[in-house]
Amino acid sequence: MSIVGQRLLMKNISIVILLFIAIFLIVIGNWEGPTGRYYRCGDLDFHPDVPPEVRSECRKLIKEKMDEERKRNHNTTGYIT
Repeated sequence: MSIVGQRLLMKNISIVILLFIAIFLIVIGNWEGPTGRYYRCGDLDFHPDVPPEVRSECRKLIKEKMDEERKRNHNTTGYIT
């Protein structure tokens, strides 16, 4: 194979590789995440548009998490470490 033929082959291979990368990036960029609305429980007090149901559920989750942490950290003397 001549040098010109090798260069043309390498050029074609690089174009195909770049096209695959471009298509992959386009597909990843258009990938849709899960639909719906999500709230961070830590931002409850700062955002006024949080529905009351979400506020109550977040407070329940925070209370359960704190209770679990207290049980885990509670020693025999009654002090939280």
